[in-house]
Amino acid sequence: MAEVMLPYRTEWRAMVALLDYAKGKGVDRATLEARMGGGESLRETLNAVEQLGLAARDESGDIHLTESGERLAYAVGDADRSAELSRAMLSYPPYAIPLERAIAEGLSVLDAAWVERIWQVDMRLAQPRNRVEEARTFYFRLADEAGLGGYRRGVRGQPTRLELVPDLAGVLHRLREEASAPEPDSIEPVAPVSRPSVPPMASLQITVDMTDWEIEKIEAFLRLLGVVPPARPE
Repeated sequence: MAEVMLPYRTEWRAMVALLDYAKGKGVDRATLEARMGGGESLRETLNAVEQLGLAARDESGDIHLTESGERLAYAVGDADRSAELSRAMLSYPPYAIPLERAIAEGLSVLDAAWVERIWQVDMRLAQPRNRVEEARTFYFRLADEAGLGGYRRGVRGQPTRLELVPDLAGVLHRLREEASAPEPDSIEPVAPVSRPSVPPMASLQITVDMTDWEIEKIEAFLRLLGVVPPARPE
């Protein structure tokens, strides 16, 4: 976990825009700067999508979507998008562990100080103070977008917190089950039953000269071929 830099100073809409620009063959940094602006905002948005495993940079610095990023970028509808975001969050230990700990302890609310203790003490992420404070708020907001809880800003003595959805354990279980189920396109087709090869039937053409034949002989020959029905006995 030494390389973890908790996402902060960005927002969900910026992440969605970056993923949209990277669809298909990816996007280079210069193009992103032209479309989204440069500086800290873009840098931290890139960090967020990389930390969550939604995009990766190649040797030339171009940004490409991962499999998870493609599912999220091409999600149809809010429900599908929220589900894909939830799965991405569950694959990122700093986001998944507080949720699992809350379920184990029977908590219905995550407050800022509790999450900070998990990150800094239990997980030993050693984040700078300003980063960890803003990262908690971003975490709560992202969880709100994912449908895992409701973000509540601290006012009137109340701490900044995430009020978890009821039956969070069931929600996470369903998300993981759906993620492990094979996609329709990934199911291997059933191999067709092999049949013994049958050589093609040979065709034979016979020409018969009936010029000098009598009518009785012609009728007898056609009956032999089945062209003329056999004569009925009188």
